[in-house]
Amino acid sequence: MALFDRNELGVAVVGAGRIGTHRSRLAAQHPAVRFLAISDAEPERAKALGERVGAQVASGSNEEVISHPDVGAVIVSTSEFAHVEPVLQALELGKPVLVEKPIAMTLEDADRLLTTAEKYETDLRVGYIMRYKRRYFLGKEQIQQGRLGRLIGATGRVFNTRAQAFEILKRSADATPVLDVLTYWVDMMC
Repeated sequence: MALFDRNELGVAVVGAGRIGTHRSRLAAQHPAVRFLAISDAEPERAKALGERVGAQVASGSNEEVISHPDVGAVIVSTSEFAHVEPVLQALELGKPVLVEKPIAMTLEDADRLLTTAEKYETDLRVGYIMRYKRRYFLGKEQIQQGRLGRLIGATGRVFNTRAQAFEILKRSADATPVLDVLTYWVDMMC
């Protein structure tokens, strides 16, 4: 299989938590995906998800699935603090990457990822899923067509539960709900 063939994709999903599970299911159902590899820091979690979605490889090693010769694109859905290393590895191998938001926990790490993507001429995308929801498309259309007049500011509200906030903090004390959720709204405003 070629490194990146849009008709026969080999995909590695790094991280088998909630979002990694969602991304793995989508990849497994996509008609162009011919090879699927899943990794997680907990090998049993990767194995269980791999069995559920029919992955060809399930491993406790991110490096193994990213460097697999049948993998041509990588989805990084680890906890926020663990994005940098798998993204760097994939970019250095010339494999396009979709990384869940935020791209990294520090500006220095984000700059390092962007510089690496540019150096290896590899695509790097951040998974801001909100911008693809219909209601936001419609809002953007209204703005672009001038139906709302000249915008000079914006506001947004987030209605996350305390349980969601505690889950975010459990993954990483540095990945606060503000960093985890507010980045969606900054992306939307831009």
